[in-house]
Amino acid sequence: MNAVCAFYRYEDRDGLLLADLAAVRALVDRVRQDSVRYDAPLFTQWCVDGDADSPEFCVGVDGDVGVLSYTGRAWPGLWSSHNGTPDTGEVVTYSYMSNATEFSTNNQIPYPEVLAAAEFFFVSGGDRPSSVAWQEEK
Repeated sequence: MNAVCAFYRYEDRDGLLLADLAAVRALVDRVRQDSVRYDAPLFTQWCVDGDADSPEFCVGVDGDVGVLSYTGRAWPGLWSSHNGTPDTGEVVTYSYMSNATEFSTNNQIPYPEVLAAAEFFFVSGGDRPSSVAWQEEK
């Protein structure tokens, strides 16, 4: 059985164990609700539970859009979701436990794609979601 350890809030210092798709959906939805409540783009960090060589997968949500990042396995370097538009130089700052992480606005994708990618990461045991276009960060 796959399980993912997700880090979101200080209170969850040991991470949240996501052991089924319902838990994955609940966390991503909770982040979405919090992003709307606090009017802030929010970020989470995920890894495969018990895998010392787990890739790092990050899920950010800002209301109806979000961002993803991935590093590990067959994808060294840092890869971010890409919506197919050119880089305009505009950035959106996502907050992860009060730490700022900037993404280009062309990294933002619709929320349903963010949720589907999170589900894929869980079901596949940590593979990079293939339903999303990716770009390597420099």
